Amino acid sequence: MDLSLQLSQKQVLSRRLQQSVEILQMNTLALSEYVKELAEENPLLEWGEEPAVQEREEKLLQKLQWLEEADEQNRSYYRMEQENEQERENARFGRKDAESLREYLLFQINILKIEENQKRVLRFLAESTAESGYLEADALEAAAEKYRLQKEQAQSLLHQFQTLDPPGVGARDLRECLLLQLEQKNASALAKTLVADYLDELAKNRLSYLAKRLKVSLTEITAALTEIRTCQPKPGSGFRGERPVEYVVPDILVERRGEELTVSLNHHLLPRLKISHTYVKLLREDAAPETEEYIARKLKQAQWALQCIAKRESTLQQTAECIVAKQSAFFLSPQGRLAPLRMADVAEELGLHESTVSRAVKEKYLQCERGVFPLHAFFSKTMAAEGETISADSIRQRLRTLIDKEDKTKPLSDRALTEQLTAEGIRISRRTVAKYREGMGIPGASGRKKYDPS
Repeated sequence: MDLSLQLSQKQVLSRRLQQSVEILQMNTLALSEYVKELAEENPLLEWGEEPAVQEREEKLLQKLQWLEEADEQNRSYYRMEQENEQERENARFGRKDAESLREYLLFQINILKIEENQKRVLRFLAESTAESGYLEADALEAAAEKYRLQKEQAQSLLHQFQTLDPPGVGARDLRECLLLQLEQKNASALAKTLVADYLDELAKNRLSYLAKRLKVSLTEITAALTEIRTCQPKPGSGFRGERPVEYVVPDILVERRGEELTVSLNHHLLPRLKISHTYVKLLREDAAPETEEYIARKLKQAQWALQCIAKRESTLQQTAECIVAKQSAFFLSPQGRLAPLRMADVAEELGLHESTVSRAVKEKYLQCERGVFPLHAFFSKTMAAEGETISADSIRQRLRTLIDKEDKTKPLSDRALTEQLTAEGIRISRRTVAKYREGMGIPGASGRKKYDPS
């Protein structure tokens, strides 16, 4: 047996550096929760709300105190104001008490005048229905096995379940979903035939081929297609989802003042964390050696956490300012386009490692006059155009403009789009054009074509 010694190097992050990296990657909401948990674990740390939050709470307390001294009429006015505010919140964020699809189906099943054992099967199917409105795979087979149903009984109960509202619910695929809706709408036989037998051709927009195949006019095909388009491919889309909606909270705020842009961090939801020196002093008074050691350890932890949070804010602020400065045209004009920008460019300008910039922008959002955007969206690849460089985002916008302006009866192919962009000085391959088009959810030329029945 041979024995040998080998030397090797490997980089291992200490626990403190890991904590620093984790904090840098946190968005505002995650950091807010982390700060609160940290304050609960470390008795030397305390946190408080932002002054704006405290000010709102103080105003609310003053208002409540005034109401206690006011008469019943004022109380009724306040209740009306509170109800109106709640209505505005519901309109803005969606009603919290709105029914989910599953709840709506169960309500309908409960009022059906059928036997209880049949209701149990229908409830099982309702519980096996996805938020989209489609029946989960093998749900019917599972119901038949669970309730010992014959195949004909299972099919009969499924048919009854599919008559519930909304139309199309309980379907097992898109074809069945559309057919259920067309049946309830008393649609034409041609529309049903197209969905039943030629759905793939419809998806490819092969209307001329279908007209010849079915020996009908293009006008009839177009009319049947109009009927099909009134159907909802996801019957459950109008209902509240089972999972709570997650809202994006911007980490960076960009404010425009004339031609100047101001960049700031969003501190409204972030509690202020600080060391409780009063508590440190209190613990150290006549403290035993074990207590002194405990205090010293917790104090170091607290100081390091505060340093990491301060470093995160500094890095995020610098990174955001650099991005906004490089992409100023985007923020100063409603039609402004993104300039070519790489993370390596920002890292080099700030004297940081590229991985640090990557962590700083991860899962962070920026709010400006044009809306809320992921911070990483402001990095755009570089493309050549007549001796200068333009961003891939600019090419996508130009590509969309060309497609929007094309003659829909003779849409441009990817080759034609490539030639037009090349004529404008943008060197790009047909393959890249197809990739960008598909990435924007735009179908090919055949899928965009509109037929003129005349």
